[in-house]
Amino acid sequence: MARGKKGGLLSRFAPDASLLFWRIITIVISIITLFIIVQSAWSIILSKREINRLTRLQKSYKEQIAADSTLLHRLQHDEYLEQYARERYNMQRTNEQVYKIK
Repeated sequence: MARGKKGGLLSRFAPDASLLFWRIITIVISIITLFIIVQSAWSIILSKREINRLTRLQKSYKEQIAADSTLLHRLQHDEYLEQYARERYNMQRTNEQVYKIK
């Protein structure tokens, strides 16, 4: 009779304990993997937002550089320089009166 039971009460629960152990290990590994994936995805989203922001900023700087380059080129001519100074800085020639109409 002792031979047929093969360990008695403990042998009944041993397979279940082993199965439970592997289920817990699988769940823990799955949770860790899911956490790493979510963290990586969030990092990618934040990086893409920053890239888009910097791209828009770069575009605005390029537009400003183009406008400034055009202005610099135009200011090299005396006629435009005089016109620019009169309009922008309210300059006038000697013995000249300027009236602003709004």
